[in-house]
Amino acid sequence: MTKGQKEILKEIEKAVKYVMKQNINRADCKIVSNCIYKKLGDYLISAIYFVRFSDNQYKLTLRYNIKLYYYDNIFWEVFDMKENSLQKDSFRVNGAYTAPSIQWDEKTYTITNISEVEQVCMEAINEFITESKLFIEKILSDYGNFDLFILKQVGIMDEMLLKMLAYINMNKYTDAEYIANTELKQGRGGRFQNNGIDINEYVLMYCRKKQFK
Repeated sequence: MTKGQKEILKEIEKAVKYVMKQNINRADCKIVSNCIYKKLGDYLISAIYFVRFSDNQYKLTLRYNIKLYYYDNIFWEVFDMKENSLQKDSFRVNGAYTAPSIQWDEKTYTITNISEVEQVCMEAINEFITESKLFIEKILSDYGNFDLFILKQVGIMDEMLLKMLAYINMNKYTDAEYIANTELKQGRGGRFQNNGIDINEYVLMYCRKKQFK
């Protein structure tokens, strides 16, 4: 990339950031850092956006993510952080201790010149919302609910944690406990830790308490 191209990229990045902040309310969405998000019924949809120079073109990319809004509440209850549920929704999107989302798609748009930034950004935001609604409809049609959708996924990031959250949301504590116990036996405590205790340990203790109430 030439010096001139780098300068143009910086200008487009600044323009995208400005346009996103100025127009996000028109789409009934919110924004935190470089992430667009919206509570859509029982779901929290989000899209991380970034600008890059690729194949001699300037491109805006959005990575679509989704999770059940209530997964965060379960995560915090299990993890002894229940007070986090009182935080703003932005915390559910970019907080350090939140339930994982699943990335399900990525869309890229070409920006040929800076005058197109607003049009491209609005197209990207609107398509993100439309596609997310269609994706939710497909989940409900194909699986019945989001929990069952998660349980059918293989190879996704944070797969075991998401499946434990799904089982807990379904009140299937024995199944969640089984996953946590299996992970721990294989030396996997999970990537989250609180008070020196791994998330899988918390899940194990939480599920056992629920079963013996």
